[in-house]
Amino acid sequence: MANAEAETVELQIPCDPKYIAVARLVAAGVGARSGLTIDDIDDLKVAVSEACTNVIDHAFPDSEKTEQSTAISLRFTPGEKGLQVEVEDYGVGFDPDDLPQPEIDKPSVNGGLGLYLISQLTDEVEIQSAPDSGTKVIMIKRVTE
Repeated sequence: MANAEAETVELQIPCDPKYIAVARLVAAGVGARSGLTIDDIDDLKVAVSEACTNVIDHAFPDSEKTEQSTAISLRFTPGEKGLQVEVEDYGVGFDPDDLPQPEIDKPSVNGGLGLYLISQLTDEVEIQSAPDSGTKVIMIKRVTE
């Protein structure tokens, strides 16, 4: 990604469900500029929504929620072959190795499929997290040739 830093679009939204639509709009706009198809953009919007929803639902105990400390940072970096999206929080973090495997054939009313959906809708996913250190989800959606 030559000069990727100059092309990166950064967005910070409050940790509030009503702002997920803003993240989806930015994902769609940058995805279109990156050459993604309409179907790929739709997949990316769902993946970004899931990542933001995970932050809202899991990153911050209710007692610690303040507008500044609970912001969600998003970075969209177009490259020659696709788009990299980072969704980052500064919340409680977790050990990615301790995540239970989702039961795809037994969906739960309580969710639990967010990271699975992200992995199915994007081409690469990396989760960087540890207890008490926040979480960064890095997704790559490649341009369909």
